[in-house]
Formats: sequence, structure tokens, C-alpha cells
Amino acid sequence: MKRSVIVVAAGAGKRFGSPDKVLVEINNKPLFMFPLQTFENTQFIDDIWIVTRKEAIERIKEIIQSFKIQKVKGIIEGGTERQDSVYNALKVLHKDTDVVLIHDAARPLISKELIERIIDAMNPEIDGVIPVVELTDTIKWIKQKNIIGGTLNRNILRAVQTPQAFWFKRLFQAYEKAYEEGIYGTDDAFLVERYGGKVIAVKGDEKNIKITIKQDLEKMKSFLQYDEMSSLRIGIGYDSHRLVFGKKLIIGGVEIPYEKGLEGYSDADVLIHAIIDAILGSAGLDDIGRHFPDTDSQYKDISSFILLKRTLELVKKQKIKPVWVDCTIFAEKPKLSPYISAMKENLHKIGLNVNIKAKTNEGMGFIGRGEGIAAQAICLSSITLDP
Repeated sequence: MKRSVIVVAAGAGKRFGSPDKVLVEINNKPLFMFPLQTFENTQFIDDIWIVTRKEAIERIKEIIQSFKIQKVKGIIEGGTERQDSVYNALKVLHKDTDVVLIHDAARPLISKELIERIIDAMNPEIDGVIPVVELTDTIKWIKQKNIIGGTLNRNILRAVQTPQAFWFKRLFQAYEKAYEEGIYGTDDAFLVERYGGKVIAVKGDEKNIKITIKQDLEKMKSFLQYDEMSSLRIGIGYDSHRLVFGKKLIIGGVEIPYEKGLEGYSDADVLIHAIIDAILGSAGLDDIGRHFPDTDSQYKDISSFILLKRTLELVKKQKIKPVWVDCTIFAEKPKLSPYISAMKENLHKIGLNVNIKAKTNEGMGFIGRGEGIAAQAICLSSITLDP
């Protein structure tokens, strides 16, 4: 089944105060690019068609190329009204299209979950699906001179969003009939309903707001900040090893000249082990012992950097990306500060942003007595939306 999306970005932006509303940048990204990337990363969408003002076509084409959007198959000149713009796109869509979604570029925070919910609701017994949200305010209708005409039953009323999905041929037929009669509707579902089509509603998304006036941009920023914070994860790692004669001292992938080294099944790199545990913790994936047990011979004397690289591959599959790691090494001897820059460089090479500190234990405990070395790490990770 072939599914296409028409993204409508041809509005005059009268209430916003600029026809370039969809080009306004939020977090260094044009407004229209937010929904475009979501559709690009939704597996159920096959191609994207953009409708925009003639003057904006070249600029939008450049932006699409810079963001490496692959699914856009055409940029179409819009019409006088929104309905004209959609019709211009419908006329150039591939004829083998089964389902078409119509989405306003001014709704930048569309989610993959909502798109999939709409598509899942499509079936041969209906003509279209629209997302709706409940009304929370009391709704009244107004007569002339601002006199209240009455109160509407909000329990049967819903606010309508986009994208709206339809069987392509049925929507196209509704558009053709509307132009024959000179009918203009407020949305695509209106036309399908007018000509006997059956349209059902699914639950919309409160975050799927429409940018109409400039103050709406602040609402959008608030949602983005909330999403960013809710996607953060923190993990804590700790490790310690005994110092013994006859072993190399390796910390942070750096071999440090010393009379003793750390005892362990692998190379006993105490810093890397703490970092691995912190990263695994931020992904909710238990600890290093579960994934790289010392009962498995393949890990005997293995470089801890190999284990770290495997850890990064593991959390990537869980869509977890380490953003920042802060570490502290506790050692009475040897002095580690001369080697910290080399440790950081090793970790930077594999894509980790780290801060490393070294401290003594002021002569206290097993560290203070020179019996061992310990390290702790805290990792801040984010959930990535990359496909």
C-alpha cells in the first residue's frame, strides 16, 4: 500500500504577520522542517509533497537538501486558498497512491505515534480519518453586537487537527465535485463529508498545536524543552581494583609507569569500567558483569576499550546516546594528573565527551594505604529519535 503526504506550506500568514511563517527558525531549524523530518522517519510514509508560495520554492528546496530529506518527491506552487493548494498537489500525486495524508506545515510538533494511529485506523469501510482533541472550555455562540446566543454542548464537540488521511481516489473525487459547485471548505474532511463520505475520528495530540500567531512559538518552545528534559537519563558507575606486582597499570586506556598494576580478569582499567557501568545505567541495562562476565574466557585480558565500544553499540540499539560523562579517579599513588589529557583524548576518539578528575584519599582506607585504585562516573544520556 502506497501512502503519500501533502505538506501545506503556502499560507499568507496574515495573523502571524509574515508569509514566511514556515521558514521561521526554532533551535536552528525552519518550522516546516519539524513535521518533514517526522514524516521522513516514519516507515509507513512513502513520499512527501510540499505545497508552498512560488517565491519560497527555491529556498525550501535548498533547506530540504541541507537537511538531507529523501522522501520529498516534489515542491508544488500553491494557490490562492488552502483548498487550491491541496488540489494543486492532488493533481500531481502518483496515480498509484492509495492513501494520502494532508498536513499543515504550521503544525510542527506532529508525532510518529499520531501518524501511525491515523494510518492504523484507515480501512475500506470508511473514507477518511481525522485526529481530534476534546474541548476543555465552555463554548458559546455569539450573535450580532456580541450578544450571547447560547451555550453549545462541548461533550459532542471536538477540535480538529492534521494530518487528515483519506483514500486518495475518494478525496480527489470530492475535490473535483467541490470545484464543479464552487464549494470551499475549512478542511479536507468537510469536502469528503459533504459528498457522502464517512470520516471517523481518532485521538489527537495536545502537543500538535498550530502556529497561528507569534506567541504560539513560545508554546512550541515550551513543549520542545519539556521533551528534551523528559528524554534525559542519568547513570552512575563505580569500580575498584587491587594493586598488585607483575601487572601493567592501565587507566583510561593509558599505560602508566608504576611498580604495580591493577588486578582483574580483563586489563582492569578501573576508569573505563566505571564509565561502562554509568552508560549502561543510563540505558537501564544493568551492569558490566552481566554483559561481559568474568566467567567467559573471551574477556580474559581483553582491552576495556573494546568493551566500551561494544557498550556504545549496545546502547545505540536502545536509542540511547551518551551526552556527557564526568569521572573521578581515586588513587594515592602514582600521580595521575600528567596522564589525564591522554585519557580524555582516547575517549574523545570514540565519540565520548568526558571530564576526568584525579584525587587522593588523604591516606585513608584501602586507597590511602596504596592497596587499590577506584573510579566513579556519572553519565548523562538522551533518548535519540534517529531512525
